[in-house]
Amino acid sequence: MATEASASASAAPAEDDVKIRIRNLSVNYRDLAALKDVSLDIRRNDLLTIMGPTASGKTTLLRTINRLNDIYPYAKATGSLTIDGLEVYDPAVSASWLRKVVGMVFALPIPLPMSIYDNVAYGPRLYGRPSRRQLDEIVERSLRGAALWDEVKDRLSDLGHHLSGGQQQRLCLARTLAVEPEIILLDEPCSGLDPISTLRIEELLHDLVAKYTVVLVTHNPQQAARVGGDVAVFYLGELVEMGPAERIFTSPKDRRTESFISGRIG
Repeated sequence: MATEASASASAAPAEDDVKIRIRNLSVNYRDLAALKDVSLDIRRNDLLTIMGPTASGKTTLLRTINRLNDIYPYAKATGSLTIDGLEVYDPAVSASWLRKVVGMVFALPIPLPMSIYDNVAYGPRLYGRPSRRQLDEIVERSLRGAALWDEVKDRLSDLGHHLSGGQQQRLCLARTLAVEPEIILLDEPCSGLDPISTLRIEELLHDLVAKYTVVLVTHNPQQAARVGGDVAVFYLGELVEMGPAERIFTSPKDRRTESFISGRIG
């Protein structure tokens, strides 16, 4: 089935439409094969949802795109992963540059121990020397982009961790937007949120793809169906199949996809 999935993924977008191209990617943690010969294309300004049961390799794929696995000496990636044609694992590619281009929001929101304003301003200060006026503009624009500005504009000096869980997650998204990435990776960003906060995050995804390439990881097939876009299904480190959400949920080609959607595996 991996062969069928790889073939369909590689046949999809035209060259100019591809933001991230992955070919024959395998990732091992010592003797554990977390990803197995994965090939897929992610279009620029597209929303791709990666779904599958626990231990399918979903988070490993995000960490590989962002080179967060570099911190583990026992992690080994083979194959090819390019962004706009640039090989991510080329020794000449700086990890710090990559993480500015590829922002990531994790499942657990972790505001920095500082004010709401300084949380958002942290990245721009790290990468440059913006003036106070420029910072004010960046903070407002980023908080608006994360649909949080109207809720916090009168309390920017409050500590970030004083916000609710859903607001903290959107603050972390605003902190990512502030450095103007090209790609945003979201690793189960709604896993600990209430239904209202989850809805706010899901609504944001469609606004974000106007400017960014967005990759969402979820364990929840209902969420993948709600947000639409393209869906890639993973199981035990393999790419099972990939296609438009409507097709995946109405006529899956692989029995493992159908079993996950129906709740028989998960």
